[in-house]
Amino acid sequence: MAILSTDSAVPVALALLPVILLYWVLYPWYFSPLRLIPGPWWAGYTKWWLVYKTWAGVRAKTIHDLHLKYGPYVRVAPNEISTSDSKAITAIYGVNSEFTKTEFYQYQLRGMTDAKPELFTMSDRKAHAKRRRELAHLFSMSTITEYEDIIARNVLECLNLISAEGKADKASNLYDWWHYLSMDITCELCFGNGFDMLHKGAVNPYIHDMYGSLMIEPVRWHFGWLNKYASWAPFKFIRDAEACSVRGYERGTKMVQEYKLKEDKGRRKDLLQKMINARDEDGKPLPDEDLNVQSTSFILAGSHTTSSSLTWIVWRILKSPEIHRKLNEELDEALGTQDRKIVPPHAKLDNLPYLNCIIKEGLRIDTSVPGSTPRYVPPEGAVLADRFLPRGTIISIQAYTTHRDPAVFPDPNSFKPERWLDETAEMRHLYVPFGADGPRKCIGIHLAYMELRVILAALFHRFELRFHGEVSDASMDMHELWLAAPVEQRLSIIAKEKA
Repeated sequence: MAILSTDSAVPVALALLPVILLYWVLYPWYFSPLRLIPGPWWAGYTKWWLVYKTWAGVRAKTIHDLHLKYGPYVRVAPNEISTSDSKAITAIYGVNSEFTKTEFYQYQLRGMTDAKPELFTMSDRKAHAKRRRELAHLFSMSTITEYEDIIARNVLECLNLISAEGKADKASNLYDWWHYLSMDITCELCFGNGFDMLHKGAVNPYIHDMYGSLMIEPVRWHFGWLNKYASWAPFKFIRDAEACSVRGYERGTKMVQEYKLKEDKGRRKDLLQKMINARDEDGKPLPDEDLNVQSTSFILAGSHTTSSSLTWIVWRILKSPEIHRKLNEELDEALGTQDRKIVPPHAKLDNLPYLNCIIKEGLRIDTSVPGSTPRYVPPEGAVLADRFLPRGTIISIQAYTTHRDPAVFPDPNSFKPERWLDETAEMRHLYVPFGADGPRKCIGIHLAYMELRVILAALFHRFELRFHGEVSDASMDMHELWLAAPVEQRLSIIAKEKA
């Protein structure tokens, strides 16, 4: 076969260029296997518009708006689909699902270190099942009950500090207080002692670095191998976030090693000690690298989500005098009115119907993890709602949308705790603040509910609460960088002790 000379190759390339451009223009509409999935026209050509929305903190809202316009299946990128189809949830996330986690998870909570994946980021199904078996007992209800005294002690200290502000007619920023409280609880559960953030505020360098790394976590996976060079990026905020990731992991590693050298090691009931004691089927302990990254992920996941959820729930309650009144009546009846400073035991709260309805409704409407949880379609492809999806297609649901299905949650943008008094199977199926039912559901769900019940009950039973100044809906709007928080990160209230 004759080889084209340089002189003849150039005209051939120029002649083919229009054909290539035409094919690229026509591909999303006529040749792509996802061409029948509706969506904005630009989604067929690029993912970078969605990366921008992710960076801006509005990805979940943007995708939700697309579902309202296009229906239960929406194409959001050349090879990515979002679905709100309730029938797809089990197929994608259920126990026997063959859909696997994408590279998105490899860049979450890890930074660009050589750390191994932890429970949340593991993509290998067998490895994840093995790790979950090793750690499941750490978060069983019987184990969590052991920690109730730690939770109660920290809650009492936090409420005493809020009370002092109220006595001085000073406003309390509950977002900060819940942030400090949840961090101290989680750190004490993990390491046996907190960072004393209730008294020192957010000055701990480890915590600063953990949250600083979140600035680039949501978009890391879009850059693939370029993440290796994040520390050399031309933008300072990327270099700073990368430095936070590296320092955060190094500090976490140091804390684990210092813990293992403590004299009372082996006599503690902390989560880290339980992880050290854990053994796999062959009797082998968790490697040090796994202890390091697992501890870090527990702290971040167990603090940020709780503080945001508490802030939103308190705001919703105070916005509605009727809901506020009903909650106070239920708490007074269940707990009495003799000593309101006592932090109520969880056993008295677990079955309070209205309190639990408020919490469920709060987690539904203001989800602290609202966005996509992406999976790859398995090698043989998959058929969902009569649509064939080829192997490697990225598909996901997002809690922000499933929680707003008007057929299941009428008037979905209204805070209505009473809707949970008549809970249906479909409501339970679409309610995924801790992930869909299946092997990937959040392992810390019992701890989260216990903290929410105890803190909310103790707060409202003890104090008369009112907003300090005007709290606008816009200030409490959601800003989402994988984990979500109120956009202004502030909820100012005046707390006065009840008689």
